[in-house]
Amino acid sequence: MHDQDIELDHSLRTGSAGIGAEAATLCGTARRGGSAAVGVTTGGMSLLDVEIDSKRQQAVDSVDLASPGVEMSLFELEARMDKGGEEGDDRLAAAGRGEGEVGKVSEEEKREQLPKGIRLVLLMLAMLLVETLVGLDNTIVASSTVTIANDFHALTDVGWYGSAYLLTCCSFQPLFGRAYHFFPQKWVFLFAFCVFELGSLVAALATSSAMLIAGRAIQGLGYAVLAISANSLPIRMQALMTHRVCSGFGTVVGPLIGGVLTSKLSWRWCFWVNLLPSPFVFVIIFFFCNPPRIPQTLSVRERLVRMDWVGAFLLLGATVCLLLALQEGGITTPWRSSKIIGLLVGFCVIFLAFLALQAYLGEKSSISMRLLRTRNMAAASFVNFASGSSYYSMLYYIPIFFQTVEGSSPIRSGIQMLPLIFLNMAAGIVVGWVCSHYGTFHWCMLAGTTFSSLGAGLLASMDENTTMGQWVGYQMIAGAGMGALYMMSFIASQILLPPSDRSKAASLVCFVQIFSATAWVSASGALYQNSFKNGLMSVPGLDVQQVLDSGVSSFRNVVAPDQLLPVTKIADRALFKVFLAVAVVAAVGFVAVFAVEWKGIGKRGGDGEKES
Repeated sequence: MHDQDIELDHSLRTGSAGIGAEAATLCGTARRGGSAAVGVTTGGMSLLDVEIDSKRQQAVDSVDLASPGVEMSLFELEARMDKGGEEGDDRLAAAGRGEGEVGKVSEEEKREQLPKGIRLVLLMLAMLLVETLVGLDNTIVASSTVTIANDFHALTDVGWYGSAYLLTCCSFQPLFGRAYHFFPQKWVFLFAFCVFELGSLVAALATSSAMLIAGRAIQGLGYAVLAISANSLPIRMQALMTHRVCSGFGTVVGPLIGGVLTSKLSWRWCFWVNLLPSPFVFVIIFFFCNPPRIPQTLSVRERLVRMDWVGAFLLLGATVCLLLALQEGGITTPWRSSKIIGLLVGFCVIFLAFLALQAYLGEKSSISMRLLRTRNMAAASFVNFASGSSYYSMLYYIPIFFQTVEGSSPIRSGIQMLPLIFLNMAAGIVVGWVCSHYGTFHWCMLAGTTFSSLGAGLLASMDENTTMGQWVGYQMIAGAGMGALYMMSFIASQILLPPSDRSKAASLVCFVQIFSATAWVSASGALYQNSFKNGLMSVPGLDVQQVLDSGVSSFRNVVAPDQLLPVTKIADRALFKVFLAVAVVAAVGFVAVFAVEWKGIGKRGGDGEKES
């Protein structure tokens, strides 16, 4: 076994150490001197990454700040420190010259700043709580969407309950990623956490569908900053660390917890639950997190100016135009109307302006166009688009099937999703083990896209006569594909690119994943609503508008008994199209895998890092 394999095996066996390292990072190890270095990415974002110099057999801590995707850790550090570190000092100085002088912290001071004892335990708990909460809010409304839409009589807003959260996160994640470089991490984190909790409060107190959507959007703003973490998954595959388990756990059990809260209490508790641990988290971070001050030669105004505000608002405008067109097209406004056409044209123009700005900024851009033009990153982006699209669409629309077609309650629909949840988590662990032990990720990508496409196709075949054995098996196949595919684009980008491009690649992969989830959840909503509405018009004597106003599943209470079966079949047919679209996009991802360079970890020299 190669040295890197031995080290990797040891790292995976001791993955729980990663939690303490995360808390330690926030409390004083970021941007430090000695053996540490601050790596500045071209977009002003960074990745928390640990690079091992195999030639000298000593650890060099490399601290970068990144902008990762929907369920990633806040901070990550594999604590390997030694007495060396000249290379780290050089990188620290280079970073300072790029964005303002960053002060150095001595090795002794660095060690003194590391939390210990009860302080470390409390910080660990705070970090894990935050990671679980932000992961949970990705999907917690999935099984309560029907109830919320019924309460507000807002069937047309169903897609917004999930996409509003992802919309602001997607639009501002590249921008806010720079905040961790320009401003003290502790205060950036606390500010973001307060914004996230404010959004939760607004959503919990919502008196209208619009107010709820606004609360979800505010939550997404906070999540855009809280999601900053180490997504540069080095060759040692840190994907199996416990912090990832917490974040992933929150995401996949979100529909189940949302169903329980909605059925036993109220859908509002899906948001109140975020506020319960907030005092504990805030107090712990405020009093126990004391990172060393990093001197900055730039004024606050200069640092704010250097952030890509124009790009963020261009991206926000483009995404809003797209979502509005998808939400209203064919439902409240004809597709051929000037409004919908204008929104689609506006999306294209504004998004092209965003891409042009990123190309103009070059190496200072938030999204690296240079990497996107490479074969590996272009192909990985297609795979990543398939991953984000299929992942969130299935999480949101499987509960809708159980509630509309089978008449399940929110809590029962959450329980019925357990096969998907368990296989999702299990597959993620298995592919992480396979990648780390056998040095290959291509077969995992192929398996992920295959099972995702096959599982979605099988889910599309479900109807009111589907047996429990069938929908359990279908979900197991789909869940295995989702779990295997979700991390593969991140892993591929880190293996196939040189260390200097890893943080930019992680930011790009993350952006594509969030953007695909944002757009596809809304597109799925538009597809479902258009198909459902058009199908209702074929039922004789049915008051179509009354059914639409009643909500997603409450039509059972307003239609005549002899009309219930036809309406249920129409809803099932609409869901068939949603799952079929997911199967197609996953199949496109399968084809894209073959364009990714076939290179394993074991084929890379030295540390396993070689430019593709």
